[in-house]
Amino acid sequence: MNRLFSLLGLTFLFSSCSTYYVSKLNSPDLNKNDETGVFVFENDSVQVTYNFFGENAPVTIDVYNKLKEPLYIDWQRSALIVGDQATSYVGDNLVIKGRSLSTGSSYRTFDDWRTSLSEGAFAGTATVPQSLTFIPPHSKIKQTKLKLANLFYENIADSSYRSVDLATIDGAMRKIKVRNYTQENTPLTLRSYLTMYVRDDKTEKTKRMVFEQNFYVNQVSKLGISPANLLSFKSKRGDTFFNKKTKGRGVALVTAAVAIGTLGYVANERNQTARSID
Repeated sequence: MNRLFSLLGLTFLFSSCSTYYVSKLNSPDLNKNDETGVFVFENDSVQVTYNFFGENAPVTIDVYNKLKEPLYIDWQRSALIVGDQATSYVGDNLVIKGRSLSTGSSYRTFDDWRTSLSEGAFAGTATVPQSLTFIPPHSKIKQTKLKLANLFYENIADSSYRSVDLATIDGAMRKIKVRNYTQENTPLTLRSYLTMYVRDDKTEKTKRMVFEQNFYVNQVSKLGISPANLLSFKSKRGDTFFNKKTKGRGVALVTAAVAIGTLGYVANERNQTARSID
């Protein structure tokens, strides 16, 4: 039985090797709501807000139409620029590919316990949103268009972080690593380029409006627990996002091997017990 607990402990050790990077954003162009962390742009025609909260910085955009006529957002002519790499807010088809692995229930034969496994591949396409969004007068829309897959945090030297204490939701204090940045030395810059227009139904002429907003990462925190455990993360601020880095496939295979070994040990122990009773 002691061996069983050792194997289970080793399984837990290998399956818990994740590092989280929590990043905060700032903007030289936009006001930021102190309470929510949401970035706000506003003029006589529109109000645009940006919220990046979540894993891999989902770009959630709210647009409020202040005008008396309809407003259109042209996502095809809008983009998120990461560094100098532009990605349209809308594309053609999103290709989905991957592999699946499932484990069925265990069952007993005359000789041993068995566990059913199945593996397969899947592929397909997903329909992306329409390239044009219609906003009636004095109304708003909210859309999440992209997620950020940039692995900028991998280039940050571990020695450049400083250690600080942060409170967790259970009242304890945990040490995490933090690195602050300015706009000049930031590891990541973002630009949002939005194209909108209004149309005169009588003349069928359009008036185009272009809005460009800049953002940059001004803080990165590195921690070994999920940020959901941090008290400061509960407010879900719009200027905060996180990335998760998990150990490679080798660790996953070791974890699976240990888990299967543990199941095998349990099955063997049950088998021996059953035979001794017989």
